[in-house]
Amino acid sequence: MKEPTQVTQADTGTNTVSDNRTSSALLRIFVGCTGLLGAALAVLGIINGTSHDAIMLGALVVAAAGAELFSVELFVDSHVSVSGAALMAAGAIFGGLGVALMAPAIVIAGAVRSHTSMEKNVFNFGALTIAGFAYVGAFRALDGNLDTARFSAIATPAILAGLANMAVNSSLVSGAIALDQQRSIVNVWRGNFLWLVPQYAVLGAVAIGVALAMLHFGTWSLALFALPLVSLSEALHTRADAMKMRNRALETIASVQVHKRAA
Repeated sequence: MKEPTQVTQADTGTNTVSDNRTSSALLRIFVGCTGLLGAALAVLGIINGTSHDAIMLGALVVAAAGAELFSVELFVDSHVSVSGAALMAAGAIFGGLGVALMAPAIVIAGAVRSHTSMEKNVFNFGALTIAGFAYVGAFRALDGNLDTARFSAIATPAILAGLANMAVNSSLVSGAIALDQQRSIVNVWRGNFLWLVPQYAVLGAVAIGVALAMLHFGTWSLALFALPLVSLSEALHTRADAMKMRNRALETIASVQVHKRAA
């Protein structure tokens, strides 16, 4: 009777290395494609865009870069910050041009804060730009009109567009993490970004409030939103810390259960 074939440790190690190499190659392709698509959209936004108020756009760029310096670290090499509110406000006011100028400012600030690699900077630029254009497209498709002075008339398109921005950005980041760690993209998204949905709805509302205030009252009104954005950032910090503690507790419990089964 033929004995069952045994898988040696060497065989297992070879398969693991092969899987890792395939995953790394796919990740590089994914990062490259994300960066190229982001660059193409940015060029399109610059070519087709017009700015009637360079000071207003510059103020939003500075605000976004400053917010990114105080972004909140998440769980798996990712983070979130209220710089997204400035990016969405710029997208609502200036369209693709606003996104094209905001994304590199946010990426540069993030690189200064975290000393990220060039590969990650390329990916972050692409993801932010693609998500920003998703916001602009959704906002316009939902008939978002900044000519109105009433927040209630524009809140729903702004919130839905903000959620579209979050969906695209978080899906791209989840895809990169899933490839890097060889995990399910659905599990990555659920574990790390699902809890951010209400926060991004609020961020979308704040963003359109910033845009309306700046258009109707002037660039100086951006300062009025400093306190709400700081408060939202602190709330994100608190929630992220709680989620990290929960995940560590779950990992500890799972480790104990594995050791018990092994014993």
